[in-house]
Amino acid sequence: MKKLLIIFVLLGFCCQIRGEENKISTEEKMEWWQDAKFGMFVHWGPYAIYGGVYKGHNQRRGGAEWIMNRCKIPVREYRAAASTFNPVCFNADSLVLMAKDAGMKYIVFTTKHHDGFAMFDSDASNFNIVDYTPYGRDIVDEVVKACRKHGMRIGFYYSQSQDWCNPGGNAARKEMWEGWQNPDSLEINAYTKAHNGAWDPLQTSKTFEEYFYGVSLPQIKELLSRYGDELGVVFFDTPQHITKKQAEDVMAEFAKYPKVILNDRLKRPDFPGDYKTPEGRIPKAEDIEGIYWETCMNIGSSWGYKSWEKAWKSSSQIVRNLLTIAGLGGNYLLNVGPDACGEVPAEARQCLKEVGEWMEKNGEAVYGTRRSNIRADWGAVSRKDEGKNTVLYVCVFDRPADGKVTVPCTLSGRRAALLADGSDVRIANKKGNIEITLPEGIDDSIATVVRVELKGKLPQEKLISNSDKIFKIVDAD
Repeated sequence: MKKLLIIFVLLGFCCQIRGEENKISTEEKMEWWQDAKFGMFVHWGPYAIYGGVYKGHNQRRGGAEWIMNRCKIPVREYRAAASTFNPVCFNADSLVLMAKDAGMKYIVFTTKHHDGFAMFDSDASNFNIVDYTPYGRDIVDEVVKACRKHGMRIGFYYSQSQDWCNPGGNAARKEMWEGWQNPDSLEINAYTKAHNGAWDPLQTSKTFEEYFYGVSLPQIKELLSRYGDELGVVFFDTPQHITKKQAEDVMAEFAKYPKVILNDRLKRPDFPGDYKTPEGRIPKAEDIEGIYWETCMNIGSSWGYKSWEKAWKSSSQIVRNLLTIAGLGGNYLLNVGPDACGEVPAEARQCLKEVGEWMEKNGEAVYGTRRSNIRADWGAVSRKDEGKNTVLYVCVFDRPADGKVTVPCTLSGRRAALLADGSDVRIANKKGNIEITLPEGIDDSIATVVRVELKGKLPQEKLISNSDKIFKIVDAD
C-alpha cells in the first residue's frame, strides 16, 4: 500500500511538472506567427469536381466551395460525385515548396469544409478521402509530413458546425438564386426557411447534438491526437448554432495543446480566440488597434477551385497587400484552390513565383516586423527593433513626382539604404519628420523599400488576445 501511495504521489508530481512545462504566455505563443507574417490558405475538397458549375450553370454568388449549398445539390448526388474524387496529380511536396518559394512561412490546410468531406482518414465518418474515394490516401497526413520535411509550419481549417452531408450538421440558409435559376426556386426557398437552411431530408435525420458529439468533436480529437504537438494554428469557421457547452468541450481538448493558436470563429462572442480574422479586405488602422489579426484573402475570387476564374490578383497587388498588412501589424493568409486533379491553377502558380522573387530580395521588410503606427498615402511602413534602436522599412508604392517622401517620426534617422541592393539613400531630419530622397532609375514597379535606421527605439504597442472585436464572416451572410 505504501509503495502504491508513493507511485501515485510521483505520478501526480510528474503531471504537475508537465502542466507547468505546458504553460506559455500569449506573447510566447504568438511570437512565431507574428514573425512569419505570410501564409498559404488551401481550400480543397470534392467541390473542386464541379469547379463552380452545376447543370451547366455558373454558380451566381460566393465561393465555389459553397456549390452544394447554393445550388441545393441533394446529399446522395453530392456523395456520388465525391466518391469519384481522385486527385492523382496532387503532390504534397510540390504544394509546400510552392508556398515556401513564394516566401510563405506556414500553411493552413482545409481538413473538412462545410460539405462534410474529411481530407483525412477518420473513424467518425466514412465520408473521407481514404474510405470514400478511389484515391484512398490521407492527404492531410501527406501535407503535414511535407511541411515537416521542408520546415514549414502547419495549420488546419476545420468546419466545426456546418456539415451538409453528415446528418445533423448545420446549414447556413442561402436562397436558390445564389446558385442558379431553378424553376422550383420558390418551393425550395420555402423548404430551407422551414428547416433552418437544410434542403434535403437526410440533413435533418439527426440532431445537431448527435452530429457534434458523433462527428465534429471526434474528428477534432483525431486531428489533435495525431498532430497536436506540431500544429501551429487552427482556423474554425461559421459557428452557426454551436452551443457554449459544445464550444467548451472543444476548448477542453485544446487545453492539452496550449501552443496551438486559435482564431476567433469557434463561437461568437464568448470565445474570442487568439487572433481576429478580417476576410477579403485589409481593415482600417482603428479597427485593429491592440489586437492580433490576420487577413485571409483569395488569390482569385473564390476559395475553392472555380473553372471560369478570371479575377486573378497580380503579384504587385499581393506584395502591396502584404506590405500594408505588415505595416499594420497583421498577417496575410493568401488562399489557393487546387483543381479536382490536385493541381493549383497555372495563373496562381505564376503569380506566387513572381511574389517569391520579389520577397527573396525584400522579405526583411516583412518577416519579424511589427506595426509601426505610421500612416502614409504613398505606401506603408513596418518596423523592427535591433538592440537599442528601431529600424523602419519605408515601402513606397507610388513614387512622388519629386522623388521625396516624408515619414512622420519622433526619432531621427541616422542611415538609410535601399533594401534590394544596400545602396545608400539620402535622408534629412526635419522637425519630427524624416525626408527621404529616392534614387533615380530604380525598378519601383511593385514597391521601393528603404531601410531606415533610427537613433533610439520607438514605443511598442501592447497587444491582447481576448478582444471583443468581431469581423464579419463573408460567406456566412
